[in-house]
Amino acid sequence: MSLLQRLLRRLDLQQSAKDCYLGGAGESGVTANARLFGGLVAAQAAMAASLSVDNLPMHSLHAYFLRPGRAQKTIEFRVTTIKQGRNFQVRSVEAWQNEQQIFQLMASFQKPEQGVHHQTDAPRVPAPEGLPNRDNLRGRSHWQDMPIDVRMVSQITQAQALPPQQQIWLKVNGTLPPDPNIHLAMIVYASDRCLLDTAWRPHADQGNLVGASLDHSLWFHQPAQFDDWLLYDMHSPAACAGRGLAFGALYNRRGERVVSTTQEGVLRVG
Repeated sequence: MSLLQRLLRRLDLQQSAKDCYLGGAGESGVTANARLFGGLVAAQAAMAASLSVDNLPMHSLHAYFLRPGRAQKTIEFRVTTIKQGRNFQVRSVEAWQNEQQIFQLMASFQKPEQGVHHQTDAPRVPAPEGLPNRDNLRGRSHWQDMPIDVRMVSQITQAQALPPQQQIWLKVNGTLPPDPNIHLAMIVYASDRCLLDTAWRPHADQGNLVGASLDHSLWFHQPAQFDDWLLYDMHSPAACAGRGLAFGALYNRRGERVVSTTQEGVLRVG
């Protein structure tokens, strides 16, 4: 079973009771080192919220990482209906493990409608196919098997100070089912790749990064297919008091902005 197949299996949550679902990384994990990533918890919480809503796409989510989770332990996702309107519905999802809440998510869903439209232009960058893979550059021997293929447009963060901005291409390493909730959850899973790292880039000459996500938000402007490349354009406007803030925009190959992101995390010199 490939790592992408493992991840998709973990997004197929098991219902344990009304509005309760079971997830987690499982014994084999979803990556080669069998760790529990915050992106997986967020993706499973997004799936749990989506399972409680009929035929309304998610337009935003806001999440807090409250405590570290353990890879080998099951996570219970408890969904609460906050609003049940005709045009908008809101769900709260709590992730519990070992009788402690480790994660909190609020997700809002909207009935599709027509409206005004504008966006910032997508940056002009090289195509992803000829660019280096981030995991390969970081010396990971299993980089070709990772569930997400990350190609570097910008120079990879190493030990020299760089501007607090970078661009990468992202795509799942395989094919996804047509279910739009799966594509959305996979984007949630991948969306914190390099965000906190972007805030760290101006300080990379001071030592090693000791970081952790604190909160994370996404806005879904239109449906996105994640088995094709998405360009992730990121910048960090500020870092202070042991925290770094970063913003991101995901564009499809046609230059359409499909998702906006923001994240704040612990940013300390190790």
